[in-house]
Amino acid sequence: MKKIIFCLVLLTPLLLYSQGKITISGTIEKGIADSIELIIDKNYLPQKLIKNKIPVKQNQFSFELQLDRNLPAAISCGIQTAKIYLEPEDKIEIKFNADSLSKTLVFSGKGAVNNQFLKKFSERFKNDFTVSIMEESMKSMTADQFEMMIFDNRKKQKDFYNSYPEKGLFSDKFKKYIENQIKYNYLDLLISYPIVNANTSTAILTVNPLPAVMLDVLDKKTVSDEEAMICEPYRNFLTYFVIYYASELNKFNKYKDFTLSAEKKYTVAKENLKGSPFLYYLTNFLLDMGEKINPETVKRFYDEMVKEDKTGVYAGAVKDKLGKWMKTKLPKNTEENSEAASSELKLTGLNGKEISLSHYKGKVVYVDFWASWCGPCRQQFPFSKELHEKLTAKQKKDVVFLYISIDNTEEIWKKAINDLQLGGEHALSQGGWSSPASKYFQLSSIPRYLLIDKKGNIVDQNAKRPGEEGTLEDILNLLK
Repeated sequence: MKKIIFCLVLLTPLLLYSQGKITISGTIEKGIADSIELIIDKNYLPQKLIKNKIPVKQNQFSFELQLDRNLPAAISCGIQTAKIYLEPEDKIEIKFNADSLSKTLVFSGKGAVNNQFLKKFSERFKNDFTVSIMEESMKSMTADQFEMMIFDNRKKQKDFYNSYPEKGLFSDKFKKYIENQIKYNYLDLLISYPIVNANTSTAILTVNPLPAVMLDVLDKKTVSDEEAMICEPYRNFLTYFVIYYASELNKFNKYKDFTLSAEKKYTVAKENLKGSPFLYYLTNFLLDMGEKINPETVKRFYDEMVKEDKTGVYAGAVKDKLGKWMKTKLPKNTEENSEAASSELKLTGLNGKEISLSHYKGKVVYVDFWASWCGPCRQQFPFSKELHEKLTAKQKKDVVFLYISIDNTEEIWKKAINDLQLGGEHALSQGGWSSPASKYFQLSSIPRYLLIDKKGNIVDQNAKRPGEEGTLEDILNLLK
């Protein structure tokens, strides 16, 4: 018997509705099937698919489920697929031929008007929403030409939507769904243009930024859009948004180090996204790139996810795939290590004179590795100041907050200290990830913190961040 797959994709509740029953029933007018499968993806993660199969009797099928929000779905018949849209309390009847699903699909019942429009809209603007087709256009057009094309496409989509005779019968949530589809498909294609072109060849070492005027349509304050999460163009947009602005942090030069690239992307995501958009982006990024990133960095990102992911679904997906990797200890470079260990690390003080960690022997030292370009480092500085202010006058004499920068030049380093009004002790180890400090302490990401006791022993190579609970207690315990 020929099988027909009924694929329904449920997405994570973002805006809560009252729980409602939905009925999807249908008739296969031509062709025979013995089963229909319901595939539920509650969190946009293929690793968390829920699959249910129901029998088809005399070419009839009926499915009932409880929904607490609107969601997009898809009917799949062999290699044929058609999108549908569902809301709580919908009672949709579907008819189609097994051999020509997209051409013969007909809707009736509550929710039919939404779906009839979606069918026509998808057919009319199929190429506009097909990533592979649009990426080919990107590679053959200048930025101006491509922007003009997608601008015109968006106008046609809006005109079709606004002039549709039965638009007044659409539900409010469906209207928002379509409007977000149009909005974020344009933004996704626009901001992905320079990234797609930069990735056409490994010989291309830079990303050509978009003209500022083109980005006027993008408001960073509204990028984190919970309601738009049900739209695939929005989820695609999140990835390219982060890549583009992470490239900007590197002056639009391509990154040569996966871990450094991950740090910058995390910075952009953390500063601009929250809730489901942040968790969705970070999860998909780690699932895709995690094993190319230093395990300690992946673990730190994962720990941040655990704090924000109340459901545990996103963090759980990362743990399932990368749990073993996060525990991996990468082999040390023995030649560099033995050389570094044979002589004490030398640093440059603000006065230009050479200093070393032994200079602070007899005091507890809280070391903060940072750089002027590191966003997460800057976020922690106010907490460092609070830690210092909580110490008594006597304790301040026995505790040193030592900031070791891995910036490339003294000029950049000193300017950042002045601009940020950083207190404490300061030292420079020039050279970024190739600096003596990076090699000596095997830095793969910053910020990174150390705790050194009065005898000069490193008691914690991965000390808590200034903003974490218990950091001050750890410092004070070494004064006893």
